[in-house]
Amino acid sequence: MKISTIHLSATDTPQKQNILRYLGWGINVLSILAISAHWGGGFMAVITACLLTLVLPPIAAIFAFFAAISAWGWPWYLSLLVFLWPIVFLILGIGIFGSAYLWMRHKLSAAPVNAESEAIDVEYEIIEEPPEKP
Repeated sequence: MKISTIHLSATDTPQKQNILRYLGWGINVLSILAISAHWGGGFMAVITACLLTLVLPPIAAIFAFFAAISAWGWPWYLSLLVFLWPIVFLILGIGIFGSAYLWMRHKLSAAPVNAESEAIDVEYEIIEEPPEKP
C-alpha cells in the first residue's frame, strides 16, 4: 500500500497568509480606534476597546460598526463592509443559494407533462341502491 501526500507550493502560501493577517490586524485596529473614539478616546476607553476586541470579536465588530457611524460619520454601507463583512457574505450566500434553489424548483416543475402518462385507469362497478323504506 502506497501513501502519497500532496505538497502545496511553499512560495505562494506564506505571502497570502501574511496579507490576510495584516488585513485582519488592520480591521482590529480600526475597531479599537472606532470604539475608543465613541467612548471618549481616553486611556480606559482604549484598554476596554482592546479587551473587547480580543475577548469578544463578534460583539466588538457590532460595536465598531455603530461607533464608526456615530463617531467618525461613516456611511452605514462603508462601515458594514469594513467591520461586518462576514455578515455581508453570509447574506449574499443565502441569497445566491436561495435563488438557485427556486430556479431549480421552477425548472423541475415546468417540465412538459405527457398526456399519456397522466391517464388513469379506473375500475368501477355499479351497485343498485336498495329501495327506500316507506
